[in-house]
Amino acid sequence: MWRAGWTGLAAAVLLCAAGCRQQPSSVAAYGGQEPVMGGAELAGQNRPPVPDVPVPMNFSLDEGRSRNFTGPGARYVDHVYKGSSDKFAVARFYKRQMPINRWMLVTDMFVQGNIMLDFEKNTERCRVTVTDGSLFHPTVIRIALWTSGRIVSPPAGPAGAATP
Repeated sequence: MWRAGWTGLAAAVLLCAAGCRQQPSSVAAYGGQEPVMGGAELAGQNRPPVPDVPVPMNFSLDEGRSRNFTGPGARYVDHVYKGSSDKFAVARFYKRQMPINRWMLVTDMFVQGNIMLDFEKNTERCRVTVTDGSLFHPTVIRIALWTSGRIVSPPAGPAGAATP
């Protein structure tokens, strides 16, 4: 009986390891053409906590690790979301959804297993960091948004128009 228990446990570990090996390596998956894992793209929540920053449907706000502040002419958001999606699918979601909300992608990095995407809009900057989960830990999305202090020049007037 004891031996059958160990044999069953060993078989379960081997099946899990075989399933994990079928995923492409992180570096290969992120370089060039990214495979679509699971075949389906992620959809966004109807009403995300920050109206102009989308969040995938199967992610929820970790309120104990999140904070935000809004003041005259300034906004600061530090939110953490947890869910169960592949980090590359999450990155594709943000690359597709942020421009819909007028955010422009300025930096796309893959650093030590994390995906970091920097977006800009007017005088604000937003960094989306995606950390892959595991069997017992969810995928984590960290949204850091702040007013950058960058001065946006006013649009140019008609040619030849004098400015006071």
